[in-house]
Amino acid sequence: MKIITALENPKTNEKLKKETNFEVIGNDIQYQEGVIEILEKNPEINLIIISELLSGQIGFKRLIEKIKLINKNIEIIAILKNENEETKNYLISKGVFNIFYNNKITNNELINKINKINSDIKENEINEEIKNLKKIILEKNNKKILKENKINKIFLKIKNKIKNKINLKNNINKIDKNKIISIVGTNGIGKSIFSSILAKTIKNKKILLIDFDIFNQSINSIFNVKRISERKSITNNNINNLIIKINKNINLLCATDILFDGENRIEKNKIKNILEDFLGEYELIIIDTTSECFFDYTKEILERSDIIIFLAGANLTELKKSKNLLDIYINKWKIDRQKINILFNKDDINSIDNKILKILFSDFNILGKIKLNNKFNLIINNNLKVINKKIKKEFEKIIKKLHLEEEKDE
Repeated sequence: MKIITALENPKTNEKLKKETNFEVIGNDIQYQEGVIEILEKNPEINLIIISELLSGQIGFKRLIEKIKLINKNIEIIAILKNENEETKNYLISKGVFNIFYNNKITNNELINKINKINSDIKENEINEEIKNLKKIILEKNNKKILKENKINKIFLKIKNKIKNKINLKNNINKIDKNKIISIVGTNGIGKSIFSSILAKTIKNKKILLIDFDIFNQSINSIFNVKRISERKSITNNNINNLIIKINKNINLLCATDILFDGENRIEKNKIKNILEDFLGEYELIIIDTTSECFFDYTKEILERSDIIIFLAGANLTELKKSKNLLDIYINKWKIDRQKINILFNKDDINSIDNKILKILFSDFNILGKIKLNNKFNLIINNNLKVINKKIKKEFEKIIKKLHLEEEKDE
């Protein structure tokens, strides 16, 4: 969010720059005419914090009117000298609802209000996107829409080909380089079973599968193996004691037992040590993560990952949740967008059309879809001893797209 302040007081401007992640444009504006100049040069500004006491010849009410004429969508926080019902009513009539008084608002309260406005803006953007999506779905039989989708499909296909060529050229994704792959997504989307089948399907690689989902911890149950019972004094020197052998290629680490210190706080630094210790020993590290986004250790995992596979549902509710989570990863945590690959899980005949999904996620590499299949329950119940051929084929396509196996010479 882009912000300007016009308070004739630089302290608030400086505090916002130091204590928030918002983009505060320039220094505090000292006169009314300066507000108009800045807005005309920067029409994309989202929020202005403005004082009634700001010097100038325009007048406060007229200034608000001019601001709204330049940018009708801009949010305004108005700081009035004192309570004045007439001025308050005028501001409300112009769509200004965040009204405070000099002696009744602190900088910390102001920051909290800005955070709330930013959250509302994000929510409105997502709701608008969902609204537009519903409209597209309802009108998808319209010939004009179908034509536009066809054009978009061709454009996206070309764009993805170019992007894949660039990725392969610079790569980071070379077969002889060890990789860390994180599986992320919303709650209940199927991260644990996906991680397990992915590890089981990759051929001829020494793989460490790490269960970092502190709430579910289900991978050992999927493979029907018992977790290591003795947990006392686990350190970086004897962390190998926690390794569970699944088969000749796959080992499992249920990492939740070593993430906590004596006061039950998650130790972020352990993530670095765990990954560094095992990176040289394994060709691939596949990490199943939690969907909760308030843990520092999840951010640490994503920062250290070479590839991130984001599982998303292909319905309106899941899309909204996915958009929110991706927004946190990219805009708040600053995770590299190029590492994130979108995969639509649990796809069925009622899922949103592929063309629409590609438009909505055009900024990301899309791996495709995993179809909803009742054979998944059978696979879990037999502890992944036998994987259905159709399901296995879908995973083999993903493995090929991510270059996780050596390609055969033609």
